[in-house]
Amino acid sequence: MSRNRCLVLTSLLLLLAGCASFGEGVGRAVLGQLGDDAPDTRACEIEGAAFVGTLQALETQRGQPAIGTVPSDQRALLKVMMVHGISRHTPGYSGRVSANLAHSQGLDVVSPQIKTTEIAHPNFPGEPLATFTLRRFTDEAREREMLFYELTWSGLSDPARERLAFDDSEVFARQRAGFNRTAKAFANNALVDPLVYVGSGRGRILTAVRQGVCWTYSSDWDSFPENGEACLVDDPGFGDRIDRDSFFFVTHSLGSRIVLDALQTTAEAVDAQLATDPAAGALKARLQRHPITVFMLANQLPLLQAGFEPVPVAGEVGAFCRPGGERVADRLFQQTDLVAFNDPNDIMSYPIPDDFTQYDIDSRLCPRVTNVTLNVANVVRVPGGIEFANPLAAHSDYEADERVIALITGGLGQPETLPVVTDRCSWIRAEEDLR
Repeated sequence: MSRNRCLVLTSLLLLLAGCASFGEGVGRAVLGQLGDDAPDTRACEIEGAAFVGTLQALETQRGQPAIGTVPSDQRALLKVMMVHGISRHTPGYSGRVSANLAHSQGLDVVSPQIKTTEIAHPNFPGEPLATFTLRRFTDEAREREMLFYELTWSGLSDPARERLAFDDSEVFARQRAGFNRTAKAFANNALVDPLVYVGSGRGRILTAVRQGVCWTYSSDWDSFPENGEACLVDDPGFGDRIDRDSFFFVTHSLGSRIVLDALQTTAEAVDAQLATDPAAGALKARLQRHPITVFMLANQLPLLQAGFEPVPVAGEVGAFCRPGGERVADRLFQQTDLVAFNDPNDIMSYPIPDDFTQYDIDSRLCPRVTNVTLNVANVVRVPGGIEFANPLAAHSDYEADERVIALITGGLGQPETLPVVTDRCSWIRAEEDLR
């Protein structure tokens, strides 16, 4: 019996203990519905605007010179940066996402080398803030290329985790029921991260992710840093590749909030630089022409906003983003597409309602939201009509779902949109509405 099946069955038995209407057929019914040969009837409902996926950006590379035949600044690149969320992570956690994206796009050649650097910054001298890695995927012709950046910041929360380690020892955990013991260990491992980000660790975590964004915007395979130097917005090379390359971000849970904050504060730093360096105007103009797409797996933006002050500019998306809007010269980016993935049985993820988009996301980002509500975890029905889905799978298995991967690669409402999306997802399309 798989670990996930054990957790589901254990959870059901705990929830249903003492309920006489559930007889000895419960276990067999649950396991039968989790069989590998069962048809996939998981729901998938999408509401929002069309958006571009990575495959469209990758296809624009067809016909360009092969890798190694011209300088790298003469080739366009697809760049994807992933940032994790809650719980301890180790470098390499994004391996399933990067492999699935590469396979879905026909990028069947990978460099055997994985480049790695430790993120550092002058504001925190002598402190390693995160680990940043880079993998390179190409096709057989070395014509199309994806650089996949992965940032691992959870070491900044490890001291808080270690302070709770006592609770997992036999002294305190020995009297817990099996499932509750597993759940408490998960809570001790994972729930410190949002508290650290809201509190004392926010500056370090945000700096680490901003460094990752900076290097993603500024480097290619050959110029990726390997000696821990900092990437600063006033460096001459910052943002050199913004107009040439295509950029996408993939986040999980808490990572959605961190990346959005990192993008916003990076653009604000460029704005601040204009006060002393008129040359920063060219960089600001590049950012204002730059569309951003963030694929947010197990999105937590509404939950995490509860711990923050109101955004600096709210309710003025039209003024900043509508063509001819009175404040369009002050926007931070051309457009920010937020694709929020949410399993309704994931107790730690949320869709993004319209009022949140208008009043809890900074209007200068020009946000446009698409909500993808889908069952990542199987929903099973037991005798008596009770339905159940494994909450751990509902929170963690987005990256293995072919519909999620297809939406990231093929987008929605595009010529490249893949059949698994059009056949298995319903879509209510939102019209453009810049208020």
